[in-house]
Amino acid sequence: MRSYLPDQLLARRAAAGHLEDFEELLRRYRDRVYRICYRMAGNAEDAQDWTQECFVRVYRQLHHYDSGLPFAPWLLRVASNTCVNLAKSRAHHQSKLGMSYEEDHEMPSSIGDPLRSALSGEEARQVQAAVAALPPMLKQAVVLRVVEGLSFRELAETLGIPLQTAASRVRRALLQVREQLEQVESEVEQ
Repeated sequence: MRSYLPDQLLARRAAAGHLEDFEELLRRYRDRVYRICYRMAGNAEDAQDWTQECFVRVYRQLHHYDSGLPFAPWLLRVASNTCVNLAKSRAHHQSKLGMSYEEDHEMPSSIGDPLRSALSGEEARQVQAAVAALPPMLKQAVVLRVVEGLSFRELAETLGIPLQTAASRVRRALLQVREQLEQVESEVEQ
């Protein structure tokens, strides 16, 4: 019967300690959060860990959720901010070790990924590498906009930032991806 309850009611009940309501929210949003984590983390193993961490943080922060507002943007904000924090932490840890994560981990293909389906082979690898090299805040914006298909208004709402800032982050991210791709192309031509 829970599958018919609105997200806002489930979140309010979950915050009051009804774990079965939180499990229903988890079921509804697990795949969506996993896709965000996968694009931010760059591999399936970390994405699974990050997804779990996202839902732990969502559960801990449910008492901050305003049930008068839509649940999905709030959940996506918590999840994407968690991913940004985890990505920054990983980058800091790896810089201390002198490692580059992207060198050792290639993002595997994902069925239904619009970015992946629009490209083939080497192009897809180059785009993925360029996206992986983005700073976490820009990667967050482009993943939510391009992979998750959020409108700029939804993106701004999800990130809790002004509409212009959301559009600017996506524009900067795409510009950096394009510059990276042009650099790779010029290196190939030489």
